[in-house]
This record gives sequence, structure tokens and C-alpha cells, in this order.
Amino acid sequence: MARKRKIPAISLEDFKAKTKKRTVYKSLVDSVTEGIKDKSESVNIAEIKNHDVIISVPKSEWKSGLENAMNYYIKEEEYEECSKIKKLIKKL
Repeated sequence: MARKRKIPAISLEDFKAKTKKRTVYKSLVDSVTEGIKDKSESVNIAEIKNHDVIISVPKSEWKSGLENAMNYYIKEEEYEECSKIKKLIKKL
């Protein structure tokens, strides 16, 4: 049985302020990678601390989420991540 990836827990304040973009985008990329392998219909990408809220992304929104992540990584000049994301988008 494959070990389930642990999703990051972030505070509601950080989520609202978008200060944890890197954490959320990394989790999105990792989760979609797993989701494609497992043929999932949605993936969990983060948990809001102290609120019992899990942020889940349905398959129909994976592509736009990955495109947003790619734009972020382009701005950060992390082209290795961009390459990984491009491959994921092709698999969708």
C-alpha cells in the first residue's frame, strides 16, 4: 500500500494573505502528480490549521491550478518546477 502524502497545514491568516504560495503550489503539484497516478477525481492540497478545513481541488480544476503554479514558478525563475508542471499538464 502506497504511503499517503501528508498535506501541509497552514494558518487561515497565511492562507488569506497568500504568504504560503510556495507551500500550496508545491503541494498542488505533488498532489496532482499522485492524483494522476491514482486516477483520482480530486486531490487535497492543504489543511487550514485549527479550522478542520481541507482544501480540495477537483480534477476539472487541476489544469488551471497547475497553470497558476507555473506562472508563480516562472516569476521565481524556478524553471525545473515549470518543466515538471508542463509534463503534468500534458498528462491531463
